Amino acid sequence: MPINPKDGIEPADLGQAGRASRPVEDVQNGSMVQDAEDMRRLGRDMERMKTNQELERDGLVPDPIQE
Repeated sequence: MPINPKDGIEPADLGQAGRASRPVEDVQNGSMVQDAEDMRRLGRDMERMKTNQELERDGLVPDPIQE
């Protein structure tokens, strides 16, 4: 969602992934995603992440906790 001065949304009003934030009472705390759109975004993000083997191949140090 682009920030548009005409719609009254300020940067402080934006939540995760640039969407409008929601009241705490309306969100699912403890969940990685809030809805199907979040799930698709998280899936795309995770597909782009390199595995530990790929990081080592590139000469980087992987996170030891993730092994």
